[in-house]
Amino acid sequence: MLFGINPITHSNLKVELEDLKKENMKLVEENKKLDHATKVYQEQLVGELSKASFSVDWEAMNAFSVERGWGNGVLRTTIGYLLQEPSVHTESDGNQNITYKDVVREWVFNCSAAEHERLVKEFNDYVKGNK
Repeated sequence: MLFGINPITHSNLKVELEDLKKENMKLVEENKKLDHATKVYQEQLVGELSKASFSVDWEAMNAFSVERGWGNGVLRTTIGYLLQEPSVHTESDGNQNITYKDVVREWVFNCSAAEHERLVKEFNDYVKGNK
């Protein structure tokens, strides 16, 4: 025994360590492949979405803004709108009153910069026409 270390155990640990290193290298390579496949998929998805067009009924949607910002690593368009949601109140006499309140909602989607600008122009035209 060398300084209290069993040579057989030490040898087994060396073998185990080498096995773990090999397994780690395999996992690193697999991770690289998965990262590459994810990037390819994201590029395809963004490319497809950048060609999509959108039709919005601004009045029915009760929209108040169109914005551009980052989300999940890509530029996204957000349309802010108000949605009337019912609020039910039960009175002490058991009668129910239903009132409606405006709740702010967002529609977030991916589109090209050109499509975003088209939507902004369309929204601005809608707002000007309703003043």
